[in-house]
Amino acid sequence: MRVAGRLCVSAVSVAALVACGGGGSGLKRRTDVPEPAVAPPAVALGDPPGRIVPLPGEPEGLAWDTSTGIIVVAVRNPGAVVLVDATTGAERARVPLGGAARHLQLAAAGGPVLVPSENDDRLYRVTLPDGAVSAASPVGRQPHDAAPAAGGRVFVGDELADTVHVVGADGSSRVVPAPAQPGGVASSPDGSVVVVVGVRGRRIVAYSPDGDRLGETDCGVGPSHVRAGAAGSGLFYVADTQGDAVLVFRAGPDGIRQVGRVRTEGEAPYGLAFDAARARLYVTLTGSNQLRSYAVDGTSLVADREWSTPRQPNDVAVDGTSGRVVVAGTADGVLQFIDP
Repeated sequence: MRVAGRLCVSAVSVAALVACGGGGSGLKRRTDVPEPAVAPPAVALGDPPGRIVPLPGEPEGLAWDTSTGIIVVAVRNPGAVVLVDATTGAERARVPLGGAARHLQLAAAGGPVLVPSENDDRLYRVTLPDGAVSAASPVGRQPHDAAPAAGGRVFVGDELADTVHVVGADGSSRVVPAPAQPGGVASSPDGSVVVVVGVRGRRIVAYSPDGDRLGETDCGVGPSHVRAGAAGSGLFYVADTQGDAVLVFRAGPDGIRQVGRVRTEGEAPYGLAFDAARARLYVTLTGSNQLRSYAVDGTSLVADREWSTPRQPNDVAVDGTSGRVVVAGTADGVLQFIDP
């Protein structure tokens, strides 16, 4: 179940795949938008390595703040964020919210953490290490991901509104058009460029920090999430979940273009984390309960190592200082700590 040799497809090509029923097309679940593959029982590769820590509530989104030693985890049932001690794995605090989030990002080292709450259409800012809610900004319908930008702004992808809210430090906001059904959102390390992936539109758009559009291009067979690469590289990595690949884009003031692609050999890539200190990209493969690392060589990605994971590894985060990795086992209700 792979798409061999496909870099990008147009909306017409996607429609043709849907009309044909998707047999052998690599579209694993839905033909309208990409979703994580439903993971099999986590037995094929033996017991997952590392340390497994229970965390009830369907853990999914992860953000690792090295400066406070806290891993922030979004749990879905009921909606909350959990502050976890990065050293011991112990739960420090559980912060209930008005809804549940799928993805988390830090506004800056030391926080706050950005929490796009899908159920109540809010962007929460949760301070660290105390876990206080410092702001709850109204945004568009079903915010899916959020990333900081220069000037204290935050970009929020309104997944079911086809818009992006650019929320200012003072709480004001600007609403700009987005590619159809915006999912993943990421900013360059200096906040000068923000990219948004349209999971239904199969497009990726680059914006300036104030929300002006810099350019856009096609983005795979069925993309989901995106994370930035090293400072100064202009690179962004996209999980092409339905296309069984990781795509590499370069974005800047002159626009955005695809510069690389690596096949994941099936298994639906989903969660992404980049370790700048070691030039490693971590990718979760939800279809096989695996985590894979890639060595970054310019615009190329070279498969490096693999680890078995708990069931449904929907997200991954890395400590940029030690290189330790944490995986959210959503179906099993656990966190997995790995020291590569």
